[in-house]
Amino acid sequence: MKLKLLIYLTLVPCLISFGQRSKNFQDLEEALSKPDSVQWLTLRNQGLKNFPDEILQFKNLKYLDVSQNQIQNLPESIGSLTQLTYVDLSGNSISELPASFSNLRKLRNLYIDYNGHQNLAFDLEVLSELPTLHVLDLAGDSITYLPSSIGKLTSLKYLELSYNQISVLPQEFVKLQNLEVLSVNGDTQFDLRQNIPLLSQLPKLRELHLEGDHFREIPSGIKSLKTLQALYLNDNELNALPDGIKGMENLPYLDIRHNRIPHIHRAPMDDVLAPRVVIKF
Repeated sequence: MKLKLLIYLTLVPCLISFGQRSKNFQDLEEALSKPDSVQWLTLRNQGLKNFPDEILQFKNLKYLDVSQNQIQNLPESIGSLTQLTYVDLSGNSISELPASFSNLRKLRNLYIDYNGHQNLAFDLEVLSELPTLHVLDLAGDSITYLPSSIGKLTSLKYLELSYNQISVLPQEFVKLQNLEVLSVNGDTQFDLRQNIPLLSQLPKLRELHLEGDHFREIPSGIKSLKTLQALYLNDNELNALPDGIKGMENLPYLDIRHNRIPHIHRAPMDDVLAPRVVIKF
């Protein structure tokens, strides 16, 4: 959810500009009265059990939010909505994307978080056909491993993997050379020591969220993540500043709130890191 909020905030100027030109329809019947004018449709939390076929009439649709419903399947014909740039399917029970999703060549943001078990290997193959997909949210999808096909999503900039049980990232993860923000919060299985060598090969990674992962220590190898500009380690079980942090010369922001670090140890942190690092206790 935090990553979705972050991305939403970065999109606010675009959405405001878009909203000034296009009405946000929140009633399907009203939208059907002006099908050619519908670019923005929000049907969030409306008790939908099926994807409304009427949506397929909106050929100019760019922004679609059908989150927090009870939808289990998407029609193959959704691939005809080729103007879509933003799709929020979160909080449904969709286990697999239709193959026609690969026709949505303008799609930039996709949220399929909290949909239960995903046929992830198939979904990633479908999504690999999308050249402008920058944001993918897979939080809370009962994922225990990432298929190697994740490496085909080379346009990704933001990836949300929180609240799953992923231990080790696949070697193909290093192909995500445009990835800027990675969130792996609430994953008690995440093996940071094994994953650091992969993460260190991502040249644009600037923000890493590892909140609530029950870490008791941070491997010294964390210092190899030289491009990071923000590191979030809050809500873990750390009792001291990780030694590797001291070697992260380019890190301007560290969030270490809600750990077990005694107050007496906090002043020395300021001596070691400040003023080059803003520390949140």
